[in-house]
Amino acid sequence: MASAQVLVKGYASARLDPDRITVERDRTYTKIPLAAVREARPDGATAIEVVLTDGVVHRLEGPNPTATAAFLGALDAALPEERDPAGSASVVTEPAGVPLKMRYVTGALAALVLPWTGWTVWAGSREPGSWFFVFVSGLPLLLGLLGTFALLTSLYDRLVLARRGITVRAVRAYGADGRALGHHAYTDAAGAPHHHYSGRKGETLLVVYDPQRPGRKVARQWWVLVALQFLAGAVCALGCLALGLAGALFPFL
Repeated sequence: MASAQVLVKGYASARLDPDRITVERDRTYTKIPLAAVREARPDGATAIEVVLTDGVVHRLEGPNPTATAAFLGALDAALPEERDPAGSASVVTEPAGVPLKMRYVTGALAALVLPWTGWTVWAGSREPGSWFFVFVSGLPLLLGLLGTFALLTSLYDRLVLARRGITVRAVRAYGADGRALGHHAYTDAAGAPHHHYSGRKGETLLVVYDPQRPGRKVARQWWVLVALQFLAGAVCALGCLALGLAGALFPFL
């Protein structure tokens, strides 16, 4: 089975999935169902115009003529026989978050590794042979900090949803070929369509979303399961923090 083709130009990309085109541009995901596409045509050597069934055009840019032609051929072959006349009404737009540019990643790694290396050298000089424990302890310390941040973020989201969340009934989404997709679909109070990925197999799912920020959403669960999940996450995060701190302070213990 061939891998999904991805058309990348700068910080924008278009991925050809079995049932849709997912475009990431300007911190936004645009998900275009293949059934809503009337035709795809070249626009020069390195661009593609995707024409929807209602006449709306989405333009995709490629890095070179070869990649663009290959993506266009794969897209033409993937278009279903039956089309959806709704066109742009079936297109879903969601926030993609802040893109991680390579220079930002490199700068962040340097900001973490260089001071930690300096701490390792200085702390290790106080107790010969302890530098290895100090340096290696950076990994569990980092995992503990990331885990704690994720746990607090999730807790904050649930507190916000408990205060102003709206619960809707989401239904499992199916592709044009009748195959079940990996998400449930629902429409918010403003009439905008959304997807929620939960890994659950049921046909329906209760989803709680924030009307002020629709990207903040969770699947409704029994409170005991939620509490157990937070407890397990807290144990793992705090355990990593304790292990990392013990290693970092090993020469002074």
